[in-house]
Order: sequence, then structure tokens, then C-alpha cells
Amino acid sequence: MDATPEIIRLTEVDSTNRYAMNNFAALADGTLVAAEFQSAGKGRQDRVWLSPSRENIYASFVMKNITPPVCNASIIASLGTLQMLRHAAPGVKFWIKWPNDICCGLKKIAGILCENKLSAASSGIVAGIGININMPQSTLDAIDQPATSLSVETGRKFDLQSSVTALADSLCEYYAHYSKAPKELFDLWKQENLLIGKSVEIVDHGRERLQGRIVDIGESGEIFFETGGKILKLYSSDIRIRKESLGEAVLQDR
Repeated sequence: MDATPEIIRLTEVDSTNRYAMNNFAALADGTLVAAEFQSAGKGRQDRVWLSPSRENIYASFVMKNITPPVCNASIIASLGTLQMLRHAAPGVKFWIKWPNDICCGLKKIAGILCENKLSAASSGIVAGIGININMPQSTLDAIDQPATSLSVETGRKFDLQSSVTALADSLCEYYAHYSKAPKELFDLWKQENLLIGKSVEIVDHGRERLQGRIVDIGESGEIFFETGGKILKLYSSDIRIRKESLGEAVLQDR
């Protein structure tokens, strides 16, 4: 992968992930596809990703030299996004919420959706990344879960073009790190997952709610969840957190 990230900047697209998947073979490894507007942005479990024009980052990162499990791509994308946010707002506390969100306190500020590309021509993973940059509070209030943006957290506006460039640089840095020391990267990602050892509520795909504690995260990206005297291994679920679960170390004074 070239040390200088390649960025494709689109004015409008249905989905940056769809664009990257459809053009995967022609795109260079480590390319970031970014759009000012998505008409059909999507999140996990077929949720709609709200994509107002020229307010946020809507991007997809192409990784061709990556091995299973898929969580390796999520690790790279999560750590790259986390670093970009911390550089943009040094005084704000951000953390990774398993399986693929970045939060600020109890509020989501970014999400990641990884998709496998398997074909005879070229194979790898596309990591879709949505980051709330300049989204105002009035729009955030319409989202079906607590959410925030860099602008709301800092009280200032950010230049989207330079923010995309910073994200591309950060993603390429962690992608290169992964090729040299994947275990080291996993350990760092695990360290940034602040819910290990915390009491939470899990909502599984059957919409059953389980109260318990996250014991650990496995090397395939699964969590070990203790509930009702037994430990479950879960690869993808929604986690509901409470203020008292996190502690004051990661919560912002309001």
C-alpha cells in the first residue's frame, strides 16, 4: 500500500460502501471513498444512516490485504477514526463501544460497517465510516439514539475536506501497523473498548434484553457476556449503557 492515501471525493452517491464494493477491483488498496451526500446511507442491521449534505463524513476505506476475521477491518477503522477525532478535538474524551461505534460519553459520534468483498478479480473488505462532524443539535435530536457531533462537543465548525484527509491519513497509518503487528493492534483496540468489566444491557437480534457484565473480548471480535450465572459468546448485539456503568473518567461535564 502506498504511504500517501488515495482519496476519491464524490459530490453525491447512494452509498460510499456500495460505490467501493462495485468498483473494488479498480480501486487501489488503501483508497478512501468520501461523499458530501449519501442518498441511501446504511448502518448495521439494515438501519438507515442519516446523511445530511455537507455536514458529516460519509466514507469507505478499501482494504485488500487483510485476513479473517472481519473484526480485523473493524479494528483498523475504529482506531483510525478514534485517532482522527482525538486530533480534531484534544479536550474531548472519545472511546470505542463494541462492536463498531465511537462514543463521546453516552452519545454516539461515529459508526462503522464492514463488508466482505469476495470475487475472482479481487477480494478484501470495505469499511464504511460515518462521523458526525458539523451536524447541529436540532438534527441530532431526530436520531433514534443519543448522538453528538464534533461541532456540538467543541462549539465550533470543522472543515470537511481537511477532516476527510486527516481520516485517510489515520486509517492508512493503522492499516500499515496491522500488516506489521496485528496482535499489538488488537490489544490496543481492546484497551480502548471501555465496557470490559462493566454491567450493561444486551439486546440480541431476537430483541431479547439481557442484563449482565462484559467479561472480555476474544481475538475474533466476540464478547464474553456473563448473565444469569453463565457466559455467552456474542459476535454482534446492541449494547445499552448507563451513566453509572462508565464512571466519571469517560463522561463529559455538561
